Amino acid sequence: MTQRIYNFSAGPAVLPVEVLEEARQNLLSLGNTGIGILEHSHRGKAYMAVHEQAEALCRELAGIPDDYHVLFLQGGASLQFSMVPMNLLGSGGTADYLVTGAWSQKAVVEARRCGNVHIGCSSEDRNFCYIPKTCTFSPRPAYVHFTSNNTIFGTEFQKEPEIPAGAPLVCDASSDIFSRPCRFPNMR
Repeated sequence: MTQRIYNFSAGPAVLPVEVLEEARQNLLSLGNTGIGILEHSHRGKAYMAVHEQAEALCRELAGIPDDYHVLFLQGGASLQFSMVPMNLLGSGGTADYLVTGAWSQKAVVEARRCGNVHIGCSSEDRNFCYIPKTCTFSPRPAYVHFTSNNTIFGTEFQKEPEIPAGAPLVCDASSDIFSRPCRFPNMR
């Protein structure tokens, strides 16, 4: 191996060498199967064991209750910016967005393709250097969307925002998921 370079950028970052070596081994043969993980059927026993373990670890790390589903989806946050309004923003409804940086701005652009968007708060007035303390919400929002960690401008919600009762809270946590416990409705 050439000299190892450590990436401390936002987004992809340093992984332990042991993790990379295990991934390399499983690319060639998942356990003792003789077939690499990318070559296994997504319905086969070997892959399903990996899938079930990944879900169990997600539940353990985030404290996800059994009555919540864990979805493994492709596309990252950028695809979710369009999938969320396509699935949650009904005709004539309004979604509320808390705009605290580039990622939440991108989410707003995608949501506007599907329906009405209300900006509940924004920190654009000071180049996204803060998280607004107060928000105003539309009457009965279809959902409220926020980006928990603003990697480009360096701000992060320290807790989930208080939103109108009955409105689903949608969070782009792609850069800080599993960095702290999640709060789920109806949990004590």
